[in-house]
Amino acid sequence: MTKTLKSKDSLAKARAYALRLLSYRARSRKELLGRLNEKGFSEADTAQTLLSLEKAGLVNDPLLAQDLLRYASERKHLGTRGIYVFLIKRGIEKPLINEVLETHTNESEEQAARIFAEKKLNTLRTHPPHIQERRLLGALQRRGFSGSIIRKIMHEYKD
Repeated sequence: MTKTLKSKDSLAKARAYALRLLSYRARSRKELLGRLNEKGFSEADTAQTLLSLEKAGLVNDPLLAQDLLRYASERKHLGTRGIYVFLIKRGIEKPLINEVLETHTNESEEQAARIFAEKKLNTLRTHPPHIQERRLLGALQRRGFSGSIIRKIMHEYKD
């Protein structure tokens, strides 16, 4: 009899821990699964907790992927490749990432690159033009922008 009580207690603790994690920020199913496993909860408790959170709408990977795409593009000013890596790190599955990235247009990527370039150039004002150009190019590459967008931004910068 104490074993069932202990099991129910463990399930309640797993759910409380997952809810506490979700109170800080939205998390993917994979992130929560990893955190619950790290904490030592049983596979059954973890699975049941994740299922109940998904049914309640608290864990929704497609919605989270859309929100993270918008955040990565508008706030972090990442290119398509940078967004892909960002979503992988947040535990979004590759097929879902590819689906979400289909909504990401070249225009939105170009706008993010332009905004980032303007901010970056403000910080490089004191450097000679050739150093500004080199550092801007490297920064755009590290942010995951495509070569065609980088060429376009660099061409606008030179003019």
